[in-house]
This record gives sequence, structure tokens and C-alpha cells, in this order.
Amino acid sequence: MKISTSSNPKLIKLLPSSVAAALFMTLSFTQTAKAELITNSSADDKGRANMVVRDDRQKKLPPAQLGIRPSQINETVSLTKRKNLSKLNQSLTLYNYGSKPKNIKLSLIDMDATGAQIEPNENTLKPWTLINPTQFTIPAGGYQTVRMSIRLPMDFATGKRLAVLSIEQQVDKSLTYDENGKGVTLELGSRYALPVRIDVK
Repeated sequence: MKISTSSNPKLIKLLPSSVAAALFMTLSFTQTAKAELITNSSADDKGRANMVVRDDRQKKLPPAQLGIRPSQINETVSLTKRKNLSKLNQSLTLYNYGSKPKNIKLSLIDMDATGAQIEPNENTLKPWTLINPTQFTIPAGGYQTVRMSIRLPMDFATGKRLAVLSIEQQVDKSLTYDENGKGVTLELGSRYALPVRIDVK
């Protein structure tokens, strides 16, 4: 998501006199809509700044920026019968469909049956999970393969375990100013969650 500033003469609403400066802000969502919040730098005879709000919705969805394969992990294993243990070793591929490199950080978050986050313990997946690498940069148009290995002990309690692989896109320089110093672009990171379900028999 990006926020940038500039000016616009269109006026539809007056702000209180407590507003000392005027600002034009454009908020571009990475989802289905684009909205603009415009505050003109001029003031009326009463010293009030002017503002216009315009809804500029996109006609279609923007192109995907990040691809993840597989989209989830859902496996059933038996520790006592040594069945499907190879399913505890997974390979994930992350694709960067954007035009700029993406800095990615991965972490596993344990969940309860309702989907609420819980603290890791000996009966959850995180203490027994290895992820490599956990931080990396995907070049524009490139991809990164990630290995995830869940090494459960033989006495691990049976039952269903839930977790999510948090995929966080980090931004090194969130604020960028234009050449004349009158505008600023704020770029925010994003976060995805890949479901991990392991049924231990």
C-alpha cells in the first residue's frame, strides 16, 4: 500500500480553522479499490482550509504480486506405524510477480482448534519445526524455494495440530520524498498466512 502527496484545486468540503496546513494524499490499495483524500493548500476568507474527498475505484483487480505454492499444508501421519513421515518434509516456493525485489521473513505460529494464536509448547508444531531460509530477498520476476521440516518425537501426543506459516514482506525504506520536497510516498509491507494442518495418528 502506498500513500503519496501533491495538490488539487477541486474543493467540496471545508475544514475547521484548527487545521493549519493543507495536504493532498492519495491512498492506493493493493486490493480492489483506490481512494483519494485531497486537502487543498488554499484557505477561504475565514482562514479555513479546503478539502475534497474523491472515490476513484479501480475497474478490475490489480495483478498478483506474490505467489505461494503450495497454498496450504494438510497431512496425516502415523508416528507409531512410521506412515507418511516423509510428508513432514515440505518444499515451498514463493514467486515475486512484481517489478521490485521483495524482502521476506518467515515464521511459524501455533494455533488452537478455533484458530487463535497460542504459545508454543511441547505439544505444538513450532518447537519441532525447522524452516530454511527464514529471511531472504526475491528478485523481481524471481522465486525462492523454502524447506520446512517438522521433526516430531515418537512420543508426540496424537491429535490434530494447527499452525500458520507467517509470510511477511518487509520494507527497508518506507518513506520516499519527491525531488522538490513537497510530496512523500509511504510504502507499507504486507503479511500472508499459509495454513499448516498436521493430524498425528
